[in-house]
Amino acid sequence: MHWYSKFCRLVCISSLGSGQSKIMKTSLLQKIALYCLPLLFSHVLMQAQIATWSFNNVLTGTGTANSIPGNASLGSTIAAGGAFNGGTVYYGEGNWPAGAIDWNAYLEFSITPTAGHTLTITSLAMQIRRSTTGVSGAGPNTWSLRSSLDAYSTDISSGVLTTNSSPATTVMLGISFINLPAKITFRLYGYNATISSGGLNRFVYDDIAANGSIILPVTFDYFKVKTVNLGAMISWKFAGEGDLSGLFIERATNGTDFEQIQSFSGDQLNMRNTYNYTDRLNNPAGIYAYRMQMKSPDGRVTYSAIETVSFESPRGFRMLAINTGSNLVSFMVSTEKPGNGIFSLYNVNGSPVAVKQVQLSAGSQTIQMDNRSLKSGIYILQGENADQKISTKIMVL
Repeated sequence: MHWYSKFCRLVCISSLGSGQSKIMKTSLLQKIALYCLPLLFSHVLMQAQIATWSFNNVLTGTGTANSIPGNASLGSTIAAGGAFNGGTVYYGEGNWPAGAIDWNAYLEFSITPTAGHTLTITSLAMQIRRSTTGVSGAGPNTWSLRSSLDAYSTDISSGVLTTNSSPATTVMLGISFINLPAKITFRLYGYNATISSGGLNRFVYDDIAANGSIILPVTFDYFKVKTVNLGAMISWKFAGEGDLSGLFIERATNGTDFEQIQSFSGDQLNMRNTYNYTDRLNNPAGIYAYRMQMKSPDGRVTYSAIETVSFESPRGFRMLAINTGSNLVSFMVSTEKPGNGIFSLYNVNGSPVAVKQVQLSAGSQTIQMDNRSLKSGIYILQGENADQKISTKIMVL
């Protein structure tokens, strides 16, 4: 049985019809949890509405088969002044602050994924305004959107309120809003209020829509990365059923800007169940991030979780080549604590060619390895001491 016949089944995103969902149940796209930045989402996922609040005489929201919107409500400072107007909009009237944010003056709404699903919110589209009453309008001039992810401590976005709710104000959400396993609550604060003659201090809500996807993610049997000499060994195996046209390994040295380093076709992925790939690096330093990009037969793309590996030198354990003479490879080792050191020499193909075990003392010491049986060229010297491991290039003459 091919490895992809073991992928978990997944419920389609809410925007797909029943006929489409039967097809997409065998699509890998819907089987891997999204971990990409919003700019990398497919156009379809960006446009799928997962919850809406129309405020047409009701505060309840409309969800999908796998998303549950909570009722919209006002904070305690404004709660007594909530009302509908003309059956098409809702407003909060009263003590919107003339200065900074009042932490109890807000409109609140929430979305909860159904059991076993995760929630990805790519954007919020909000038709909001201040009151049109008075000579030049009235109510808050500034809005701020915050969420329960950080206990409402920072702005997701903020902006200016006018007396016109069209076009909608769209807020793009970041990586923090991907694959949420539980309820998330948003609060829309209004502040910096002014009231013109005859005006009413109101924050008006016409319509709010949340775009994104609800998926039932599959986990890898394993997806891991570890250091091997001066490279990164990437190993993975999936579980569940599915199909895909390609798999691409991507790497980032800053955690965000990924580049493709290896690709596998659908035919290659049908050959076996488990996979390994070694990313040979040139003078690696710092932390490297890796992820898998999956492409389904219909061209949709999803991403795996991000795994990282560090090539930072362990504190207190250092190694420096000081001599590459005709008979001996010499290097200096510094360590804070005594212990058993193992030093291995590898050729550029990653094959071991020499090894030496030394009882290290605290401080610096010079170690020599006989190289008379080695050909001239570049080798990788790896040192291990307790749970610390470092590598460096060395030239044998």
